[in-house]
Amino acid sequence: MLRFMRKHASRWLLGVICAVIAVVFVFTFGFKQGGLEKTVAQVGPYRISAAEYYQTHSKMEKFYRNLYGDKFDEEAGSQQKLKEMVMSQLLDKYLFLKKAADMGVKISGKEFGEFLSGIEVFKRNGAFDQHSYEEFLKRNNMDPKTFEEEQKQAMLIEKTLRIILDNGVQVDDKAAYAAYLKERGQVKLSVAVFDPADYRDRVSIDGKELESLYEKEKGSQRSENMYHLKYMLIDEKSGVRDDQAYMELLKSRDMAAYGKSKEIEVVDLGMTKESDLFGRFARLRPKEWLRGLGKGEISLPTRDGGKSYIFQMVDREEGKPLDKSEALKAIKARVTGEKARVMARLTAEDAIKGGAKFVKETGFLPKNSPVIPGIGQIPRDGAGIFTLPKGKTYDKPVEIGGSYYVFACLDEKQPDKDQWEKERETYKRVFEATARDAYLVSFKEHLKKLVKVKVYWNEI
Repeated sequence: MLRFMRKHASRWLLGVICAVIAVVFVFTFGFKQGGLEKTVAQVGPYRISAAEYYQTHSKMEKFYRNLYGDKFDEEAGSQQKLKEMVMSQLLDKYLFLKKAADMGVKISGKEFGEFLSGIEVFKRNGAFDQHSYEEFLKRNNMDPKTFEEEQKQAMLIEKTLRIILDNGVQVDDKAAYAAYLKERGQVKLSVAVFDPADYRDRVSIDGKELESLYEKEKGSQRSENMYHLKYMLIDEKSGVRDDQAYMELLKSRDMAAYGKSKEIEVVDLGMTKESDLFGRFARLRPKEWLRGLGKGEISLPTRDGGKSYIFQMVDREEGKPLDKSEALKAIKARVTGEKARVMARLTAEDAIKGGAKFVKETGFLPKNSPVIPGIGQIPRDGAGIFTLPKGKTYDKPVEIGGSYYVFACLDEKQPDKDQWEKERETYKRVFEATARDAYLVSFKEHLKKLVKVKVYWNEI
């Protein structure tokens, strides 16, 4: 749940640009409560009142409670994360209002009139109707002056952001084609493999070391955890969006029924050892999500190439305390594995310096490929293997699936120019959208350095 909240915590500004600025802003910012005018934050000349903070908090909390139900209260840290998200959104709002003022951006009476005329609930017979407008505000206990003030603020932010982006992000054919080459080009890699399993026989552990470790760890030595999981595998060609499937599964919690309705197979793994799950689904990094998944809960979609996995925890059994002989055996196996991994990594590092012995080739792969067939998913810090010049070796080993790999660029191939001509306009639009998003995030961080921002958490 917290991962989902973090994922969406920075979407507010992008949402302002993508969505039509409409009545929704009223419910976030439009109503003042008596006795809640103390200041909880300041952004330049603007003050954020407790009333505004608590209203925003109430709206966002309602959203997450509807999404997660009782799980919202059960997960440690959810309330703190919500507080941080609310404050972040309010700070963003006033940062850009300050920027609008500095730039001299305004909303004219004509612009606001056109905005009101475009809202369906204010229309009668297809045109804006003053009586319908006033009745709507009255029914929803909205003060017209406050409503208009807050809507104009929302429009002002949206207008300011468009000006910033239109002037800050310029995408021409040359830039788009350079990105296209980088993304759509192909590369063939040479591979050297350093598997820790090959080094286990070289590891030595004496009895004193084992006894010492046992005395430190005997209280925590337990048998493996067991998990009963179900999962569905969603192919991007199926027409089912993994994010939509995740949201729907959060509500129903019935993976079998959902899979049947969408003609997606649901696999029941039965009770399985933790180590077996880690081995079988190593590319999906189960260590990051498995242990925090409660009974009945749904995991976030994990993508692997053109497919996505969504898991559900049916049941789990915690490991039981081990007797001394079992504990010593487990400690020895663990320490042996750790020392073997260190040996494999150090040997790989030495091979890079002294010339690695490459034993296999990948074949041509797209430069944006998330996986290497037969090897596994590429970690984020290993993405540079696809940008290597021909004949160069990557400057560090890449750990994939527990083994260490050394990569060198054997050959590269540029995308077909005819294909670029076919995809030019579509790709430019996608590239521009990505560039604008990245620019907006960096611009906001720049603003924070220029504008004096204070948050009074003790007032909340």
